[in-house]
Amino acid sequence: MPTGQRRISPSRSWLGAIALLGGAALYWGWPEVEVEAAPEVAPITPAPVAEVMVAWNQPDAGLTHEVRRVVRSAIAKARSRGVDEGGCHVSVLVQELGVPGALVELDADRRVRPASNLKVATTAVALALLGAHANFETRFESETLPDRGVLRGDLVVRAGGDPLYREGLEGECAPLLASWVQDLRDAGVRSVAGDVVLDVGCYADPVPAPGWPSQNQHWKGYCALAGGFSANGGCVSILVEPSRVGRPARVRVHPLGHGAGLDVDVMTGPKGSELDVKANVNADPIRVWGRIPADVLEWDTRHAHRDPVELFASVLGHALRDGGVQVGGTIRRERHAVGDHVLATLKTPVVSVLSAINTHSNNAVADQLFFKVGADVAGSGDRGGGSRAIMGALVDLGLDPAGYQQVDGSGLSRDNRLSARQLVCLLDAAVAADDEGAQAFMGSLALSGISGTLADRMTGTVAERRVRAKTGFIGGTSALSGVAITEEDRLLVFSILVEYPVRAGLNSEVWKPMQDSICEALVRRG
Repeated sequence: MPTGQRRISPSRSWLGAIALLGGAALYWGWPEVEVEAAPEVAPITPAPVAEVMVAWNQPDAGLTHEVRRVVRSAIAKARSRGVDEGGCHVSVLVQELGVPGALVELDADRRVRPASNLKVATTAVALALLGAHANFETRFESETLPDRGVLRGDLVVRAGGDPLYREGLEGECAPLLASWVQDLRDAGVRSVAGDVVLDVGCYADPVPAPGWPSQNQHWKGYCALAGGFSANGGCVSILVEPSRVGRPARVRVHPLGHGAGLDVDVMTGPKGSELDVKANVNADPIRVWGRIPADVLEWDTRHAHRDPVELFASVLGHALRDGGVQVGGTIRRERHAVGDHVLATLKTPVVSVLSAINTHSNNAVADQLFFKVGADVAGSGDRGGGSRAIMGALVDLGLDPAGYQQVDGSGLSRDNRLSARQLVCLLDAAVAADDEGAQAFMGSLALSGISGTLADRMTGTVAERRVRAKTGFIGGTSALSGVAITEEDRLLVFSILVEYPVRAGLNSEVWKPMQDSICEALVRRG
């Protein structure tokens, strides 16, 4: 059996495919966004199982020829923009779901930077190792039980790696904490005489990963840090709404209880004027200043907080006060605090964050999941633990882990390495699993022409609404990996990874169109 391939019972994998296709509204509909007056996706009937009982696929000469043609054309276009052809490397692997044997294979074992395609590996392995029903669990504990509403000692908060982030809440965390605080009150706690102790346990201190962007970018939301505790995915969200021209704009800063004062000076400019809003969230007070045109409905941004554990502490303190639990001491952090009694547990389903990671490419949420996998599987909630857990999963899948290197969960680091073959194997395992995890995983991927980072891609083509995939981009790297459904109603798992000399505009002008054209060729297969 070639390196990286594994045998899956065709009947079992196609039970999963039938489940996927039979629920077309779930997988190929619009779970992340509402599209007004959009036509329904017609139900898809898969080929009879007997027709796909293939022991081993052979290369598809026609499809391979078309993919090679598209790749050659893209490289020629890159050369016309002054890029040395020798510096451009395109890896492609296409395989039918659950059926070993590559249909298309171009330099598929080359280890390259995956950029955000690494999120596919992070989420696929997390589901495989933790299961579809896994939770981030953050616990309130204590050495003693409350007495007449008073907890005499410290209230220990045990870290579980929860990013405390939900799409649609505009960065707010209060709705996520309210029931947990109420459970604490239901356990008899009205006041804490001691401190609130944030026990970070085996989780690493929040620091950038090796190979991350330079320090002058660390304030940006895509560089938000991860740790044992976090709030709003380690970010402060700023939302600005204009008012009348010449009047102050309305500025909201989330999450509530972020722990700093506010210094706001944003004015409303004329319609069509320049949008120029700036902020500094790692100061006290938080400063927001600039101008917003009157014809902009709302403008929002996310800025990385200097320390997600500190942000969580402030947000939790606010939630406790708001929920009627008084704290006599301070909120501090330590490791391995003693807490014999569990008072209340905040459980956040892992599947609830998959869309944030795969559809909207949230880096910090991906890193939180990476750390959780390390904590739960390897006993170490850091980059080393996450990497060891994932390498073990690769071996369990029968995949050669040689050359695989993962230092974060997001793909932001330039030190990450994997091959198209490794990524396709992980995708195939995740989708063909025929369980709730496969459903959650597929539903979390962006849909071509409809949602997330694929909302404006493949529109008006045969591939629109037929590709579920993850995009990826950092300077010199472009990637697209996922699942395409052909016009014959077959599921093809694919990975397209590109490394090239850094040149402004090359990704949008050359590599994205190339990837989209390859997806169109996959959909037309047969």
